[in-house]
Amino acid sequence: MAGDAVNRRDFLKRAGAITAAGTAVFSFEEQILQAHQAPPQQAPPPEGAPPFGRRNQPPAPDVAGPIPTGKLGPLTFTRLIAGHNLVGWQAHSRDLIYTSQLLRAYFTDDKVLETYQKYEENGINASMLRIEKRSLELAKKYKQERGGKIQWMAQVVINEKDQMSDLEKAVEAGVVCAHVRGLEGDKFFKNQRMDILGTTLENIKKAGMVAGLATHGIDSLMEAERIGLPAEYYMKTFNSAQYWSAGPPVAPDPNWKPTKDQLVQSEYADSRHDNIWETTPKATAEFFAKVKKPFVAYKVLAAGAIHPRDGFKYAFEKGADFIVVGMYDFQLKEGANITKGLLAGTLDRSRPWMA
Repeated sequence: MAGDAVNRRDFLKRAGAITAAGTAVFSFEEQILQAHQAPPQQAPPPEGAPPFGRRNQPPAPDVAGPIPTGKLGPLTFTRLIAGHNLVGWQAHSRDLIYTSQLLRAYFTDDKVLETYQKYEENGINASMLRIEKRSLELAKKYKQERGGKIQWMAQVVINEKDQMSDLEKAVEAGVVCAHVRGLEGDKFFKNQRMDILGTTLENIKKAGMVAGLATHGIDSLMEAERIGLPAEYYMKTFNSAQYWSAGPPVAPDPNWKPTKDQLVQSEYADSRHDNIWETTPKATAEFFAKVKKPFVAYKVLAAGAIHPRDGFKYAFEKGADFIVVGMYDFQLKEGANITKGLLAGTLDRSRPWMA
């Protein structure tokens, strides 16, 4: 614990060094971080409101044994997969303008390598990898200098003219599993260019990787399934939307009808806002209840708004076969224990495991 305290102090010094001159020793952001460790003072939410403000729960108890695994094609992945946004300085920040500085101060190159090592120490055998210069260099360094055995799962960014650049870099980096990035998964459905998604999936397979399609909206996956795109797994944002900034559910419009670029009616607020990651949780669960392909869920904690006990449980019970979660190094042990505890217990899950 003493070492942890020193590391936290060093981190705060680095974070303060890159903020504007004249910042107080205890900035507003630091006060919030400190308050996070204190007992909650807020009044309970109104009756019927989402159970927000549940971060101050006791740590998950240690659970013996490995994290359960599943199959993506021939690959064996732990059902908890490490995300890449935090280590890649790309966290969603809502209205918090200091978040990028915070991440850059914390996730130095050495801290990223240390975090990769802690993935393995905590039993996680797969991680997302961003296809950009720094992330690729660190993945290579981790393998060469630390003997890393993490299996890399990458998102590939494509456009109408180029479906190969990211894929070629992924091959060089030793990526074993890749999917079309969610933004493009949405875009090419709305632009009625599902053929581009199909071409990319075929290219991923030809490169010797397991091929997947990621989206934020459920519509693209519905269309991909309808026309038989060759995805070996689907990756979809998925959570209960039970957190304060998601807002209340949207009342169904009895006169609503599907359009060419929206196949299901939104259940929550406009997905363009940076505070909501799943606008159709019910429709998403209903879709995957009928789909035979592995379901890899991401944004299961809504970028930190939902406690892992709640987010992990919801995702697994509603059909996810794997969850991708961005975690700080000091959160990894608890994330692994929560996953093991849930999967060793009795989940209220009706969908068969598809991986």
